Amino acid sequence: MPTRPARHSGKSTSPDQSTNAVNEAVAAVQKKVTVPRAEEVPATKSSPRRPSFSMNAILHPGKEKDHKRGDSKGREARKNKRHSLTGSMRSSSRSKEARSTQSPRLAPIAPGRFDMIIESPPLVVYGTTANSTGALLSGRLKLDVTDPAGEVQLTKLVMTLNAAITTKKPVAKDCPECAKRVNDLKTWNFLSEPNTYYVDNNNQFPFSFLLPGHLPATTISSLGSVAYHLEATATTSHSEEIQLRHPLKIERAIPPGLDKSSVRIFPPTNLTSRVIMPPVIHPIGNFPLQMILSGVVDKKTETQTRWRLRKVMWRIEEHTKMISPPCSRHGHKVGGDGKALQHQDERTVGSDELKTGWKSDFDTHGGEITLEFEARLSPSRHPICDMDSPAGLEVKHNLVVELIIAEEFCPNRNTSLVTPTGAARVLRMQFAINVTERAGMGISWDEEMPPVYEDVPASPPGYGSSDRNDGAFGGAIMEDYHGPELEYVDLERMESDNPHDPPVYRERDPAEYAGIMDAMMRGSGSGAGAGAGAGAGATASPRLAATAASPRLGPSSARVRARRTSSPNHHEQLQRLVPRLTEDDFGIEPPELLVRRRGGRMEEDLEEGEAG
Repeated sequence: MPTRPARHSGKSTSPDQSTNAVNEAVAAVQKKVTVPRAEEVPATKSSPRRPSFSMNAILHPGKEKDHKRGDSKGREARKNKRHSLTGSMRSSSRSKEARSTQSPRLAPIAPGRFDMIIESPPLVVYGTTANSTGALLSGRLKLDVTDPAGEVQLTKLVMTLNAAITTKKPVAKDCPECAKRVNDLKTWNFLSEPNTYYVDNNNQFPFSFLLPGHLPATTISSLGSVAYHLEATATTSHSEEIQLRHPLKIERAIPPGLDKSSVRIFPPTNLTSRVIMPPVIHPIGNFPLQMILSGVVDKKTETQTRWRLRKVMWRIEEHTKMISPPCSRHGHKVGGDGKALQHQDERTVGSDELKTGWKSDFDTHGGEITLEFEARLSPSRHPICDMDSPAGLEVKHNLVVELIIAEEFCPNRNTSLVTPTGAARVLRMQFAINVTERAGMGISWDEEMPPVYEDVPASPPGYGSSDRNDGAFGGAIMEDYHGPELEYVDLERMESDNPHDPPVYRERDPAEYAGIMDAMMRGSGSGAGAGAGAGAGATASPRLAATAASPRLGPSSARVRARRTSSPNHHEQLQRLVPRLTEDDFGIEPPELLVRRRGGRMEEDLEEGEAG
């Protein structure tokens, strides 16, 4: 007979009873919650039900404290997270409110800006550093006023042309003075006193400068660089500065000339190579190369040995050298003042190889191999033009050609029976080439442009001054003449009816003509003529006297002796003619000498006649 459970009126129960009661309660709850299999909803997923806190404490009494401790930590973390979120939200809202209440910050407005206008053609220096005339730089510096007031007052406006030499491997790594050196080539000071410029005006400042021919070209290499800049700086009345830095590119172009020929000998063989190539090459474009290899056949009595070309390889090497001097503070790192570091770099800027394309002629004496191909610089490797700067940067190029030849043996009776000997050689040649920019028409500035204003002298030129530094006419000194008296002949001027005609001076005195006739009479031996001509000869000029005394025109001349022997009546004719001469006769043409042939000889007769 089952015993009836005892009934207790208090709250305390035994542990076994409480446990059974709890188990029964849990089983009843599970039966109510359990859903039949046919009524399950496949789309929803129910998580397993966790027992309540009291049930968990009953089932796991040992974990109650840990759970409370962990729960308290989680609550504190969540609380702190809520505080942080609320704090950040409040701070963000405050910052937004502060931003909305504050005015926007605007950048300061510059009083003006510069603009560079270059009028000259590209700066190309033609020729080498020894014979180049340089390049002409001319342009205008434009000032645009951007001040809201519409005007700006400048107290200083200076522009400088400088050259910057930068080394990428300085003596001291972090020293800017060791890495860069700046030299000023020209300085323009456009203002001598403060001046005001307005927004509506055309504010321009012209400038010009002749770049010397020895300047190195603009270069950027792996070891250093050479760059040129125009730097303009202006100071306003409010101590504000307006600056501009404009880069300039200077190029050097050497005009092409005659092709150069080089000969190379390769001992102990009889091979000789002759190479023909242009004097200059350019960074962009191909250049031809001709090569003749002679002495490739060595003929003997019954056999011959010859060299056959198998392969041709060429490359262009670029050698860069940079000298890095130290600054005054780091001179001890290189051993003292006057010493510097030198860096070198080498790279290949073009290469190729050929296995065909040449002609072999083994029938001629010695044999020849003719080859012609085109070489070039690779633009993708950015080759640099040759330069040699006093600042320490030097760039050079070499063309290296390698020929691989193999030796063959064959009999003279049948040259088609070729047997390789197994011997081979590499013929290496090296040529210095000059890489430069294209010269185009090759006309420098002094041949195509008119002179600038500073080079045109005043017209007409002045006498100058005693100062030797006063231009081209400096050093001129005016002194009085203290030498012998200068001869001056005062001629009598004749009167003229027309004042517009040129002046007519006095003719010779007729007595001079009488002196000539008297000299002729004295030469013929006439006593009367000699006596009459004595007085007239006194008034003859020294020139007439010298003419009469000349051995070719005097009485002893061959011409007078021929007259004397040819015609004995010649003197009588002269005597009859002279008394009839008057002053009026000197105004007409002189008598003519008529030549007649008598008896097979020439005779001269003096007759009166008219000029015909």
